[in-house]
Amino acid sequence: MTPRASPALHELVAAPELAVLVALQQLLELTTLTLAAIHPDLVGDRSYLRPLDPQAVLAEQLIELAARLAKATTRYRAAAIAALQAPDTDDLPF
Repeated sequence: MTPRASPALHELVAAPELAVLVALQQLLELTTLTLAAIHPDLVGDRSYLRPLDPQAVLAEQLIELAARLAKATTRYRAAAIAALQAPDTDDLPF
């Protein structure tokens, strides 16, 4: 299940970290797009005859790490939302 772009109000009340995760995902997307715009050699078919400059190599690493972090935040958001929808099983007989 892919989470919606913005959590619902009741989801934020129960799991406020979802707001930060949405902001992080948007920042990761903006960072990736900006780095790709600054280093167009990273997009599309790249010539391996001409190596990337050191800054482009670091940008490529950041883009790869951003993609991994975006996937992890998506998984966390999905798990947090699923936990909110799970039935409460903490009923202890007294």
